[in-house]
Amino acid sequence: MKPSGICRNEYAVHEQVGAFTNQHLKGHAGLVLNPRALDLRLFLNQWASVFHVSEATARGERQSIQFFDHQGDALLKVYTTDNTDVSAWGDVLTRFIIADNPPLALKPAETPAHAEHADADTVDKEWRAMTDVHQFFSLLKRHSLSRQQAFRLVGDDLACKVDNGALAKLLETARQDGNEIMVFVGNRGCVQIFTGVVEKLVPMKGWLNIFNKAFTLHLLEETVAETWVTRKPTADGHVTSLELFAADGTQIAQLYGQRTEGEPEQSQWRSQIDALTPKGLAA
Repeated sequence: MKPSGICRNEYAVHEQVGAFTNQHLKGHAGLVLNPRALDLRLFLNQWASVFHVSEATARGERQSIQFFDHQGDALLKVYTTDNTDVSAWGDVLTRFIIADNPPLALKPAETPAHAEHADADTVDKEWRAMTDVHQFFSLLKRHSLSRQQAFRLVGDDLACKVDNGALAKLLETARQDGNEIMVFVGNRGCVQIFTGVVEKLVPMKGWLNIFNKAFTLHLLEETVAETWVTRKPTADGHVTSLELFAADGTQIAQLYGQRTEGEPEQSQWRSQIDALTPKGLAA
């Protein structure tokens, strides 16, 4: 069964065709772990409602199952494709559909409480002591910091602001070089990850688009207010990312070079990122 999963925020849309196999769902967290296919990170405490939607289009009926958070914002939309197992899709609907359609009890999103001040030397020291990229979340939580706050507190070799045209330049370089990259787009309850090469890059009416056979990205370039290159230490050497933020602080997207756990980062990816940063800041 290969539907299309769409994960989006206000500024970017990430669409990946694939099967919902290799699921790991437990408590408030979940994974659909299929690198180079349908690859999801789920924060299930944010999930509140789900709908089956049937739409009439020029191509005929279009069906989807759409998941929403407590604020009524879409987290993940799953659409049928020509490769979808219609029988399995029907079984899901039969199992979970309910007769009534109760009103939604929506509530406003909680605004994260971030510290007004933090000790830059301490944050820098703890950042450099990391041995896994996931320890970064603990660092932010310990000091009640947003990502951008942390970036501003550490040395430029760890986090460096670059030109907002960096994304287009990086994607075009990756397309030409043919190395595999990773593109993360998420919202409060879901992150969807693409891993692979950039096949077709098309700027169009303010949108930067990737059109691959099984993956599509649409990103509204003019909404990118800040772009950062970050380097996080791991046991296998540092891991480099490009992070894009909107004016309201929303992380629009995050990009990495493809990397297998336990292996060093691509030297080609590092070179591509280094080309975006001021001279003297290359790792």
